[in-house]
Amino acid sequence: METNKKVSIVIPVYKAADTITRCVESLEKNTYKNLQIILVEDCSGDQTINVCKKLANTYDNVLCIENDQNHGVSYTRNHALDYADGIYLMFVDSDDYVEVDYVEMMISAISYVDDESVMPVCGYINHDEKKNGRTDIFLPSNEQEDLKKSIQIMPELYENRMLQIIWNKVFRLDVIKQNHIRFKEEMFIGEDFRFLLEYMKAAKISGFFFVNKALYHYMRDNENSLMSRLLEVKIQDSLDNFELMYQIIGKSKEEINKLLQIERERQAEYYAYMIIHNDQTTKKKKKERIFQLPSDHVEQLYKQQQMLKRKESIYRWKEKILGK
Repeated sequence: METNKKVSIVIPVYKAADTITRCVESLEKNTYKNLQIILVEDCSGDQTINVCKKLANTYDNVLCIENDQNHGVSYTRNHALDYADGIYLMFVDSDDYVEVDYVEMMISAISYVDDESVMPVCGYINHDEKKNGRTDIFLPSNEQEDLKKSIQIMPELYENRMLQIIWNKVFRLDVIKQNHIRFKEEMFIGEDFRFLLEYMKAAKISGFFFVNKALYHYMRDNENSLMSRLLEVKIQDSLDNFELMYQIIGKSKEEINKLLQIERERQAEYYAYMIIHNDQTTKKKKKERIFQLPSDHVEQLYKQQQMLKRKESIYRWKEKILGK
């Protein structure tokens, strides 16, 4: 039975003194009990390490490891992989928490499908702490025809922000260790997605099984979150991920080149939007950064984003006046 197999859960921890206890306790309350919980503290320089040590002393299945210096999330997760000894592997971030049946439902999905080439994926709850709101992100329902979705659905899952994250999936640890799959420490953006794609290729994943329930609570906009990043233009890393995804799907080289060109322009537009809306950057610097984007239409892109920013400013001004 799959329910008897150990599941290793990797939690990279950085400046999470206020949230790591909630995270670990949500796992300890899970109905699935054969868990190895690995905390790797990335030299936060505050009380985080003391909280982690306390958790390790409280729970027999919690292991606390300290990095020798601050390395970042990819190194920290890789460090944890050296200690993982379960059959299956899952990832949780230190400022997030999970539902009580998170592990059980994901592992049960493996038994239900009985196909190692199918990867379980669950829904999640996106909490916006600044706006005090939440959005439940679900997947296609598990009706008969939707029980197993082909990898051809990958682009759609990416658009829905279901593919490029790792904490709503289950991995086989033997595949990771035998194929030496690791997080790319040199990548600043998209390292989770690259890890997933390399795993899918090695494990010969042919489809997904959707656990149509939101089991994971993702706490967005936590200032200390390991998922927070300073905005940097790393489009090529992202394009490399897309190229690998399309190779896994089985697209031709010609198709891939066309799709990558579309994605390049789309990402340039996204970064241009982020640059224009960065109020801590001068107008001159914004223009310089946008003109460095790998787009064939940077001048048009710059003008479009300027116009959009002005329209948004006018809308907010009208809203403020009418509100009074």
